[in-house]
Amino acid sequence: MGRSVCHQIPERSFFILNKQLPLCARCTGIYMGVFLGFLYLFLRKRWKGNKPPSLKILLSIIFCWIPIIIDGVTSYIGLRESNNMIRLITGFLFGVFWPVFILLLKNYQVTKKNSLDIIKDYQDLIFMICILIPFTGILSVQSVLIWWMISGITVGTLMYVYVQMIFILIKNLFFSSYIKLLYFIAFIISAMIMSGLSWMNHHLLAQYR
Repeated sequence: MGRSVCHQIPERSFFILNKQLPLCARCTGIYMGVFLGFLYLFLRKRWKGNKPPSLKILLSIIFCWIPIIIDGVTSYIGLRESNNMIRLITGFLFGVFWPVFILLLKNYQVTKKNSLDIIKDYQDLIFMICILIPFTGILSVQSVLIWWMISGITVGTLMYVYVQMIFILIKNLFFSSYIKLLYFIAFIISAMIMSGLSWMNHHLLAQYR
């Protein structure tokens, strides 16, 4: 499942008890960020939010996405060497705000007033970013339980994102009210796409690394 989106290069991945995590450092940061972002919004009861962020909040989120672009581009063209902790942090800053837009796509109604906030103010942004601090401590613990926890959360979140995005797409295309059926279809399509991408990564792209 991890191979469907990630190159899984050992030198760019974290190991716990000499066992490689299923996603590289950057992808681990992204999908752990997505998970913690969803968790924060759920605990703050923003799950049904449908109001787009203000322009200032939106620009702040975009600013948090700049580091991953700079780190990726500069290391790729050879200007500097990155490391796994930088990849983790920039990936987290990129992924933690995905839930804001996923929930907006899911809940926004064109014909009705959208007044339920997903992100209210800068305090929300700061809290979401600060969740990274305890996670980096957990990542350093050499434990089988920690390996399974991080692997399960990141790969499960990866699958969840696939399902949600495909669910949103088919719901808007077919305007169906059979939510459970649409989720089932979205899950099947997601599994097929992930399987195909995983096969492509393993058999076609590995030779170019």
